[in-house]
Amino acid sequence: MNGVYGAQEKTETRRKAEKRLRRDRLRPLRVVEPLESGGVFAKSPVEVKEGYVVSDRDTGELFVVLVFRNVAEKPLLSLDVRLLLFDEGMQTPYEKVARRYSWETATLGERSIHGQVRRERESRRTPEIEPGEEFGQGVFFPLPENYFHRMQVELVGVTYSVGGYEPLGLLYDPFDRHRAAKRFSDIDLSLRSSYHALNIFDRAEAEHPIRVLPQAGENAWLCCCGQKNPASAELCESCGRDKAWQLENLSEQHLREVEQARDPAVGRILHDTSAFPQNRYLESDREKAEKVRQCDEALQRLAAQERVRRRRSLMIIPKLGLLVLLAFLLWFVYELITTGALMGIFGGA
Repeated sequence: MNGVYGAQEKTETRRKAEKRLRRDRLRPLRVVEPLESGGVFAKSPVEVKEGYVVSDRDTGELFVVLVFRNVAEKPLLSLDVRLLLFDEGMQTPYEKVARRYSWETATLGERSIHGQVRRERESRRTPEIEPGEEFGQGVFFPLPENYFHRMQVELVGVTYSVGGYEPLGLLYDPFDRHRAAKRFSDIDLSLRSSYHALNIFDRAEAEHPIRVLPQAGENAWLCCCGQKNPASAELCESCGRDKAWQLENLSEQHLREVEQARDPAVGRILHDTSAFPQNRYLESDREKAEKVRQCDEALQRLAAQERVRRRRSLMIIPKLGLLVLLAFLLWFVYELITTGALMGIFGGA
């Protein structure tokens, strides 16, 4: 009996969570701030792909949306995170909010794998988070009414589908643009010139320009275009650049060696404008505007899907009514035939 009751309770909890998720998707939301995804962790089965803070235009409520990717080689069942909120000048968080991303809690949101969004019916039948799968899009993590000055996300641990829980204890600081991944626009102009002299991926540069210096962890690597790929991928899944070439050639040390080996006559015509910070700010602003546009599009797409789903669910009632009426008419005709009343009616005519 306890097992049956527990299963019923979990089902009811999931239903409530799904209703809340659908209600949240219909909110009039706007993006307050896109979050830095940062570099890759040295060793982690999940990576942060993107994130943003949004607010409800009507109520002013704040939410954070975090999109994760499973970079492990085996499926996951859940990811436990904890939101750490800091006041100005504080080194200790004044509030900690725990959250579990899992199928049971209906907090996996929109799921995609290899660039393809999973259909809702498939997602609802699949509790496992497959290797390479992204999840969390459209799941709104409520934030306190009093806004914070600094926020960190602690990746507490993951549960694998084959069994076993792995504690992580990793910190992700979405407001720290200097965490691990160094921006290409922050290095010296001469090193940037060395990159352009070395670059063999001109075609990729047009659509996916270099944004950061690449990194490699045990389970994932960061491409210079900003895409986080599983360690097993030899080419970037977004821009197609070669992993080995990047890690060998695009370190600051190697770029400096290339700079020193270049013709001095070329070096004299380079004008170092890195002292003028507006160049970095302009690039950062463009990137920020692009992230806001992408976030808005994702929110609008999910809201449109939810409106379509709701309209279809509302149409079920009149359709059922028509089916009941048709069944009643068929039954009525059948009764008339079997009782001979129908022949009597036509005979009397």
